[in-house]
Amino acid sequence: MSSETNDVLVNTKEKLRLLEDMYEEARSDPDEDEHVREVELESLTRLINQLKEEIALYEIHGAEPVRPRSVTRNLRSERELNNTREKLQRLEARYDVLRQETSGDERVRELSMRSLKRYINQFKEEIARYEAHQPAR
Repeated sequence: MSSETNDVLVNTKEKLRLLEDMYEEARSDPDEDEHVREVELESLTRLINQLKEEIALYEIHGAEPVRPRSVTRNLRSERELNNTREKLQRLEARYDVLRQETSGDERVRELSMRSLKRYINQFKEEIARYEAHQPAR
């Protein structure tokens, strides 16, 4: 496994840990509306499973897996839209923190930012697709 691939693997495992922490936080939040929590947990579960799959592919093949474009999902309701907007805000905030960070491994930081940017763009695409298919108000 190349050092670059190893860096990506380490970064992906760190993102998985962060998402699992977010999942546990959301699961135990007593102030959250039950339905909103369920939708958020479902979404986080999808992302966690996606990262687990990527990690398995890295470990098996030793290279970054190619994601098919058909993996994008469609938002089905206003609640999912709002949850996706919240997650987008969290990811953008994390991206800004990484962008301003000066300590740590520069390569890992770059890879983290690249991956976060992919998720940010994915969420923006999901939001835009949902909004484009809503009737004019």
